[in-house]
Amino acid sequence: MRREKLNALFTEKLQVPRGVSLTDDTRLREDLRIDSVMILQLLVHIEVEFGLQVPEDEINPKAFLTIGSLLDFIGRLSPLASGGTV
Repeated sequence: MRREKLNALFTEKLQVPRGVSLTDDTRLREDLRIDSVMILQLLVHIEVEFGLQVPEDEINPKAFLTIGSLLDFIGRLSPLASGGTV
């Protein structure tokens, strides 16, 4: 389910063309042309769309190398506290 949600996020919010194969080995920067500003947008979308808290001190650039590393990163995040702000 996370993969499908992530695929939708890339195509709907970050304008990655539909039909681009998003496998675990797909590189965000080289294959999808995701830049640093788009990474920041991606972090916000992960919090909003997935309902997960992304602590600044736990962000590791290696998490944003491939779709697989990003999915691993998402899997380690905690849900947002109810009533919290994004």
